[in-house]
Amino acid sequence: MTGSGFFLRAVFVLVAGVFPAHVFADASDWLMKINKAGADVSFAGTLVYASDGEIKVMEVARRVRDGMIQERIYSLNGEAREIIRNKDKVWCYMPDQNMVVQDYWRATKSGFPGLLPGDLDQLRKNYAFEEGGEERIADRTAVTIKVVPDDTWRYGYTLWADKQSGLLLRSDLIGRDGEVIGQYLLADIEINGWIEDAQLAPVSNIENLRLFSNPEPISESFESSESSGWSVTELPDGYRLNDYFRRMSPMGKGEIEHFVYSDGLSSLSVFIKEASQDPDEMMGSSRMGAVHAYRTRAGNHLVTVMGEVPAETVKAVARGVQPKIG
Repeated sequence: MTGSGFFLRAVFVLVAGVFPAHVFADASDWLMKINKAGADVSFAGTLVYASDGEIKVMEVARRVRDGMIQERIYSLNGEAREIIRNKDKVWCYMPDQNMVVQDYWRATKSGFPGLLPGDLDQLRKNYAFEEGGEERIADRTAVTIKVVPDDTWRYGYTLWADKQSGLLLRSDLIGRDGEVIGQYLLADIEINGWIEDAQLAPVSNIENLRLFSNPEPISESFESSESSGWSVTELPDGYRLNDYFRRMSPMGKGEIEHFVYSDGLSSLSVFIKEASQDPDEMMGSSRMGAVHAYRTRAGNHLVTVMGEVPAETVKAVARGVQPKIG
């Protein structure tokens, strides 16, 4: 995972229903409102992430102007970390390691999947949802939505959306036994206020930091994924290709292919690169917070699958990555 993976991106989710029609209509309206707020709403405040008994507190500012999203996230506890997203690039500052990592991203995309009303039909096949009551989050009125998956390949969610703007104020990732695996909470939040340029500028002392720049993607289109020599054959129902990237790895050590699959709520990343000759290169399962990963070899290539899904899911997907025949 790159340095930017330090901050686990909040899972903004939506659902589908086996509940009465009037319940589904209300919940789907809220779902689309959350989706829209993820791309349209500016805010500043404090983001709290809790998982495995560890709590990370971050200062966050996001500005949406002319369809362009700019964002700054700064850790307030633990090791100093800072993420700056601006236009088509993202920087992760790690002063304790004397480094800053620069990568590329799509500035017009929100953290929430780009859902359309027609996507709800597909979601009904994998999730059930229920609109709950109102609660007070960050001194604001929030509407609660519960998400329940219909299989064991994905997690459930409980969401709290700001009643006025639709912004997601809290998101709980729910495991198979009903336990909370990870939790995101916005606190001390100001919504749709004026965000100054200074709030989006890095505060890290960058004078002595070494810059590591990841290569710009060679390709990022669905069409180019057809020319890939790899196929992903074991995907849970409802997951489809959402993004595809191909780039040269740092230091010119071959090419990396990156497939992103989503069911409309959760997502899976599949990375494929030529394997190194290091016998100590770690294989098998790993976990960071709510993100599970599985690494294996396919011929002379290394396959890594990761996502906020159960460990069994990333393992099954990784073992289904195969070279295309013919």
